[in-house]
Amino acid sequence: MKAPSRILGPFKEKGGVKEVNERIVVPVLDDKGIDAQLSEHFGRAPFFAIIDLDDEGHVIGQGTISNTSEHFGGAGNASDRILQLKPKALITYGLGPKALRLFQDAGVAVLRSDLTNVRDAIKAYNNDELEELTQGCHEAHNP
Repeated sequence: MKAPSRILGPFKEKGGVKEVNERIVVPVLDDKGIDAQLSEHFGRAPFFAIIDLDDEGHVIGQGTISNTSEHFGGAGNASDRILQLKPKALITYGLGPKALRLFQDAGVAVLRSDLTNVRDAIKAYNNDELEELTQGCHEAHNP
């Protein structure tokens, strides 16, 4: 497994500094950033793509971090780690009811996507084509 990418910001652009306006997190199967394939379930995703957008919705930064939660032999839960990144939105196929409540309580939009890669999911996000996820997966157990 590769070492997790470092997320940087603000990002320099053409002599100026482009501020991060929105941070989007997407659970993914590989560590390819914006070209990664979406994972079918948030907590069981091996990685999370972190995409930073400017105020016009352009990608100004991207990275990938490993899922080091208890699902992968680590400690804690993935939700707490992602909340530390201060995302505006999470784009996912699905997640459990406990994680959904944690994100909702923190003011993070949880959006459902059936798309296969992060690039397409971000495009759909920018075009306001994703629906809010209002129910957790029934397959996930809620301790």
